[in-house]
Amino acid sequence: MRRYSMFALGIILVALFAVSCKSAPPAEEPAPVPDRTAAPAVPAVPAPDAELKQAESLKETIEKYGLSFAKPEEFQKANEELAAGRDLMGKDKARAKTTLDSSIVRYNDVMNAGISQGAQARMTEMSTARRQAADLRADINATSGFRYAEQKLAETNKLYGEKKYLEAWDASGEAITAFNESYEISRGKRSDAQRAMDTSGVDQAATSDKLEEVTKEIGGAQ
Repeated sequence: MRRYSMFALGIILVALFAVSCKSAPPAEEPAPVPDRTAAPAVPAVPAPDAELKQAESLKETIEKYGLSFAKPEEFQKANEELAAGRDLMGKDKARAKTTLDSSIVRYNDVMNAGISQGAQARMTEMSTARRQAADLRADINATSGFRYAEQKLAETNKLYGEKKYLEAWDASGEAITAFNESYEISRGKRSDAQRAMDTSGVDQAATSDKLEEVTKEIGGAQ
């Protein structure tokens, strides 16, 4: 009986061991240790196409309106940075962006200085052209051209007030051209009128002399 009991106990222990082994979860594999020596991933830098386009546009505007006179050295530095940034586009995009950003700042500085310094001179030039045309009565002798110039003058003042400086620069240029053209037309008409008066004066004098001569002859005959 004792032997049977020991045998039964052995069977129970074996069964329990088997169940324990079957239900035990598999051991988890240890997580890989990150390689601290590996270089961190460098995020991709987009090409600074917008910056390049902006810098080129500013340069073109400054050259178109002749604004580099205000800060010629700064304009030259901006040109050098633009060229360097363009060259770096396919080599180092981050450096290219930094360089182009710097050129943009310089170009804006040059343009603002040029507009500020040139505005007063431009307004003086426009006023002078208007006064010269008005003195020769261009409003009468070249009505359409003078009227157009007046419209452009008013447009210039409006645009300057709205701080649309480049548009105002264009309008003032058109006003100056129109005032000068009306001045030339008026001067031409005035010259023609003067010549006509001079010619008429010579003819009258010649006629008077002839009449006087004829009168004397008639008087002498009588």
